[in-house]
Amino acid sequence: MNKKLFGTTSVLALVAIAGCGGGTDTQDSADAGSIVIQGYSGVFQDNFQKAVIDPFTKKFPDIKVTYNGMGNSADNLASLRSAKSAPEADVAIMDLSVSDTANKSDLFQPLDPAKVPNMKDIDKRGQVDGNYGPAVTFDSLVLIYNDKVNPAPTKWESLWDPKYKGRIVVPSHPDIQGTGLMLIENAKAGGDYSNSVDPGVKRLQDLAPSVQTWAPQPDQYTLVQSGTADLAIAWNARAQFYADESKGKMKVAIPDDETIFQINTINLVKNSPSPEAAQTFINYALGPESQATFTDTMYYAPTNTKAKPSNAALGRTAADPKKIDKVLDVDWTVVAQKRDDWTQIWRRQILADS
Repeated sequence: MNKKLFGTTSVLALVAIAGCGGGTDTQDSADAGSIVIQGYSGVFQDNFQKAVIDPFTKKFPDIKVTYNGMGNSADNLASLRSAKSAPEADVAIMDLSVSDTANKSDLFQPLDPAKVPNMKDIDKRGQVDGNYGPAVTFDSLVLIYNDKVNPAPTKWESLWDPKYKGRIVVPSHPDIQGTGLMLIENAKAGGDYSNSVDPGVKRLQDLAPSVQTWAPQPDQYTLVQSGTADLAIAWNARAQFYADESKGKMKVAIPDDETIFQINTINLVKNSPSPEAAQTFINYALGPESQATFTDTMYYAPTNTKAKPSNAALGRTAADPKKIDKVLDVDWTVVAQKRDDWTQIWRRQILADS
C-alpha cells in the first residue's frame, strides 16, 4: 500500500537545462549550436557524460556540449543568480527543492512541449506545473554499512541499535538527506509534515547521542568504506556506484520500509544563449533510451515511464516494482517553504542534544 506524505506530489527537477527564448544567438537551431550544462560534479558528471552527453553528441554532431561541474545545487543556484543579466549556461541540473527557488527567482523558463515531446512520458511524480523543467532522475534514501556490520540492516530502525552508538553518520538538515530521514520517521509515527514534524524530531533527538557526525567530512561513503563509521544514510545512486568500487567494503541496503525520492530536474535557463539546441538536448536526456542507459550506468531510477533499463539495475533502485509502493510522496515546494523554520528546530532540538 502506497503511503503518502502529501496528497498531490509537486516535484521540481534537479537538473536544469539552459534557456528557451530570449537568446541572442540568431544562428541557433534545434540541431546546431553550443550549449553549456551546469550540474553536479564528480561521479555524476563522469557518468552523465558517458551515458548521456557522448551519445547525444554522436547523434547531433553539430551541437557542442560543455559541462560545468558544480559542487551542489546551492552552488549552481548561486552561479545562475550571479549571471542572471547575461546567462552563460543553457541547461542546469539541480535538486527540485532548489529548482523551485530558481523558478520563483525567474532564472528558468518553461519548455516548449513541441520541442521537448518526451515531457509527456515523465512519471507524474516528476512533472512540474507550467512546463518548467521536469525530473531527469529519481534517487532514493538508503542505508550504507561496512563489511563488519552483521546482520545486514533491513530497516531504518538499525540506526537506533545501541551497538552502533557513536558509529552513525547523518547529514543534517538543510541537507535533504537529514530532512528525508525526519520526514520518514514523521510519517511512520503518523505525522503530517505539512502541519508538524514533532514526531520525526523526537525520533532524531533519540538518535542524536549515537551520531558520530552530522556534517560528514569527508563524505559518509568514505567514512563507512574506511570503517570509521558503521552505518549512514545516503543517496542510492552514489551508494551503489561506490559499493561496486569498494569491492565489498561498503554495502547498500534499500530498507524494507518507507523511503523518499530525491528528484533532480533538468531546466532551461531563461535567456539561454542557445535555447533551441538546449531543448534538443533536454528532450534527448528525458528520452527512454538515455534514461535507461543512465540507470544501467549509475543506478538513478528513470523518470520516463517508457524507459526499459536492465532488470538488474532497476532492482538496485527504489523504483523496483517490488519496492515502489514504499516511496513516500513529498511535496517539495512545501518542504522548501518550511526550510528556514526546520533549520531552527534542528539547531535547537536535535543538534543541541548531540
